[in-house]
Amino acid sequence: MATIKDIAKVAKVSQATVSNVLNGKDNVSSDKIRRVMKAVEDMGYVINEKAQNLRKGTAKILAVVVPNLYDKTYIDFFSSFKDYAERKEYTVDLYITNDDDDYERKQIQKIKSRMTEGVAVFTSISDGSEAYYEAGFSNEDVVFISNKQPYSCKFIGYDNIEAGKEIAKKILQGNYEKVALLTGPLTYSGKMDFRNSFLESIVKSDKISEVYERVTTEQCKYQNVVRVFTHMQPDAVVTDSISLAQTVKSVYQNFYRNRPVDIVSLSPVYTIPERDIIRYEIDYRKMGIDAASYLINRNWENRNELIIESKGFSDWPKINSKNEENVLNILSIASPTTRALKTVVNLYEFNTGIKIRIIESDYESMYKLVKNRGAELPYDIVRMDKDWFPVLAKSVFEPLTNIESNIGNSLDGFLPNALKNYSYLDGDIYALPGTPSIQLLFYRKDLFEDTRLKRLYYEMYKKSLEVPKTFEEYNRIAYFFTNEFNNESPIKYGCSFTSGEHGTVGVEFLMRYFSHSKRLFDENGNILLNTEAARDALRETKDSWNCSSKIEHNWWTDSAQEFAEGDTAMGIYMINHVSGFVGPDSKIRGKIGWSIVPGDNPMLGGSVLGISKYSKNKDIALDFLKWISRDDIGTATVLLGGMSAKKTAYDDAEVNDAYPWLDYAKKCFKNAQTNYYPIVDGDNIGLKELQNLLGVAIKKGIMEHLDIDEILETAMTDYENLKKKKL
Repeated sequence: MATIKDIAKVAKVSQATVSNVLNGKDNVSSDKIRRVMKAVEDMGYVINEKAQNLRKGTAKILAVVVPNLYDKTYIDFFSSFKDYAERKEYTVDLYITNDDDDYERKQIQKIKSRMTEGVAVFTSISDGSEAYYEAGFSNEDVVFISNKQPYSCKFIGYDNIEAGKEIAKKILQGNYEKVALLTGPLTYSGKMDFRNSFLESIVKSDKISEVYERVTTEQCKYQNVVRVFTHMQPDAVVTDSISLAQTVKSVYQNFYRNRPVDIVSLSPVYTIPERDIIRYEIDYRKMGIDAASYLINRNWENRNELIIESKGFSDWPKINSKNEENVLNILSIASPTTRALKTVVNLYEFNTGIKIRIIESDYESMYKLVKNRGAELPYDIVRMDKDWFPVLAKSVFEPLTNIESNIGNSLDGFLPNALKNYSYLDGDIYALPGTPSIQLLFYRKDLFEDTRLKRLYYEMYKKSLEVPKTFEEYNRIAYFFTNEFNNESPIKYGCSFTSGEHGTVGVEFLMRYFSHSKRLFDENGNILLNTEAARDALRETKDSWNCSSKIEHNWWTDSAQEFAEGDTAMGIYMINHVSGFVGPDSKIRGKIGWSIVPGDNPMLGGSVLGISKYSKNKDIALDFLKWISRDDIGTATVLLGGMSAKKTAYDDAEVNDAYPWLDYAKKCFKNAQTNYYPIVDGDNIGLKELQNLLGVAIKKGIMEHLDIDEILETAMTDYENLKKKKL
């Protein structure tokens, strides 16, 4: 087995240099780092992590202890805990006890031997706190989940007693006479509290003629479920875990379908609806995040416990259709959100009987159709680009207040400024936010943190390799990572550039322009292109194009796909086009970071949903818009790969596990650049028209290597001609 001494000899460096490289220190030249890492790879050297941790004095290791990993409760908790901890550069070890207290005691010793800094545990030991403290963990090192301990300890859970009362209340509201209660071992305090609270509430009423109680373990759950059905014909079965509820569902559907039974259960949160189980939901993903946050930050001052508010019963109610024969026709721009929408509307059809037909169109074709046909569009609902909204809304959409005068009173829970930017026009509500989007900078975190590349960048520029805050820094980094200009770069391209459509080239310029200035027009409507801000922005646009693949991607989805292929260091994208970054074909999954765009002045994008003036189903169409704007539907849409304007979607732990940049993006909306084009004689110059004319001039100038001032002069002339045409 190779040693540090062997590595030093082959790499022709000192042992101290090898040690510095292996420990990620940046005080070694890029050439020596390259030689050391090549020797490590060639000789198959394996770093002794335990020895490394001893030298550092800290291991940055956390542990999660759960009974199993087939119950969604524990899957949710562990995945959120792990994601949060790994973003803070911690390692997370998982220990599964199978609800065996003796086995858990053995695992405690293993956990301690790993120099574990903190433990989150669903303990199987009745006096678990004592067991962990005896192993050498302090009160601060261990947080117990769901079940309180007899000794003083850190605890995260929910109100088991309240949950028992609420489920009993649900049972008493139903037309049930015979009820079965199925729980796990009552040696756990949380399960006992739930059971006692439920039964105490039930016995106070004379509505229930019989309650049959069974206590089970995971190993015996099938036979105990069978005993319930052979003992009685229950109208409802109540369980204290989703795993038990799913077992009841399986046995019932396979063997006892002739007896109608409702299943009511404590449950983790399901973003996608579950029709066969009535769920009282607990957010275990949030518990996972809170547990990891506590163990890393140790920020609980003067308290020992955190009680998470239950989400309560999941609410996917049926909607009473005014006419079940109706069909709603929706015209939509083709996008990932449209694909998600096609799935979500199946639930609406199931609940209402109303058929939803979604017709997709590409961006350019739909713009021409909507602009030319206006109110004559043969559709009930139109999902149009946000940039068209100020120009086309009045000719296409029926004001929603004409359909329901007090509609504004029911619009809440949206992202900051979402209604202002995606709904209101001249003080009236013409649409509801469809898919609000914003630009974010995405970059290859693994490359930015690579020790050799960081050192090489410093040697070339005498500056640290950090996430760019200006486009000057952005282009310098892009040049560094472009293999054509730097053969030390491990990838081909420094940045992406969306240049297939004139409009996207216009956006590439504008995002750079707005990093220098917040105004594109003066108070008289004159375009500010004869300025240093415009010249700087155009230089930066050309420099970025030179560091890209130069493939003419027609839309943001295409350039985002190129980034996902792994040959590009960074890019700026609208967030409604980036779900592919975590897709099965992505080569950058787990390797990316994200930040505000350079200049801290991102542009908004996305779409709006409005009701066509042509529609003969305006009332039903509005009911659909309100349904699609619900918190739970919005969250489900995002999880399926779309976008939503509802804040709850960005706060949902499962959504943030899937798309971790969304929580950051939510904070950027308030800084976004919105309507920055003027009004000429009461008529808006459409943003699409403005982007197109800029893009035509800039793309032609880049391709023909024209002078900066000549390109900008052409764009100004084209704009003045557009103004005259509008007038």
